[in-house]
Amino acid sequence: MEILKIDGREIVRIFINIFTIICAGTGVTLAALKMGFAPAISYFTIQSNLLCLAASVITIILEIKKSGFKIQGYHFFRGMALVSILLTFFIYNFVLRPALIMNNADISESLESILLHVVVPVLMFGDFLFFEAKGYYKIWYPFGWVGFPVFYIVYTVIYRAFGGVYRFFSDAPASFPYFFLNYETYGFKKVGLWLLLIMLGFIGFSYILIGLGNLIKKISDNAAG
Repeated sequence: MEILKIDGREIVRIFINIFTIICAGTGVTLAALKMGFAPAISYFTIQSNLLCLAASVITIILEIKKSGFKIQGYHFFRGMALVSILLTFFIYNFVLRPALIMNNADISESLESILLHVVVPVLMFGDFLFFEAKGYYKIWYPFGWVGFPVFYIVYTVIYRAFGGVYRFFSDAPASFPYFFLNYETYGFKKVGLWLLLIMLGFIGFSYILIGLGNLIKKISDNAAG
């Protein structure tokens, strides 16, 4: 049976993806129990972690079946999950946390916050560096991947229009999940500029990842040949 022919490298990747599923699932569950399902699912952090959970499940299935890794749909989906979770990592650690510190907010890290903002992004990036097949990302992928954060922005506007609230750092409900989405306070022009910069950064970083993957493949091919 093919399942009995899994080598050591594949076993390690399977366990990494199982651990990713456990971490993402635990983080999402804890957040939902603390905030409620609707507020929790309405954070980009939660949605990007669910995307990674789904991508990890698919990866495990394909590793066991030893098939499907040349399917472009898989690499598109896995790449979108990777870039989205890295956006979560960078926005939280380099934008939101500094803003909270400047405002003297309580930033004590809960288990779910560490899992969702640090552990899962590191696991996904590690899988990309050491296990994911390189050279399958197409040049147009970043413009497709950016559809996920665009979807989230639309979701946020609709959620707010129906009176949705957010709860994360305190028990007090908030109207928006992130300050750069708060068009009621900062206006559409400023929020639009922030979002444009984030989208451009998202696309630019996507191309950096593609370039890094191609470079790793070139080095690997040269070493093997």
